[in-house]
Amino acid sequence: MDKKDYLIIIGKNITEIRKRQGLSTNKLANLCEIEKSNLIPIEKGRINVTIKTLIKISEALNVGLQEILNFD
Repeated sequence: MDKKDYLIIIGKNITEIRKRQGLSTNKLANLCEIEKSNLIPIEKGRINVTIKTLIKISEALNVGLQEILNFD
C-alpha cells in the first residue's frame, strides 16, 4: 500500500464513524477544537494528519484510535 492510501483510509474511517453518529463536519470540528477547513482535507485523505489531531478526533467521536487506524 502507498503512503497516500493510508491517509485515504484514515479519512474514510473518520467520515464513516462521523456519519454513523449523525455528526456534521462542522459539529465534529467544534468537538475537536479544530477548524472545519482543516477537518475536510483530513477526511479526504489529502493531508498528513498528526497523531495529536487523530487523538482529538477519536476522543470527540468516542472511539478508540485503533478504529480510526483500521486498515483491514
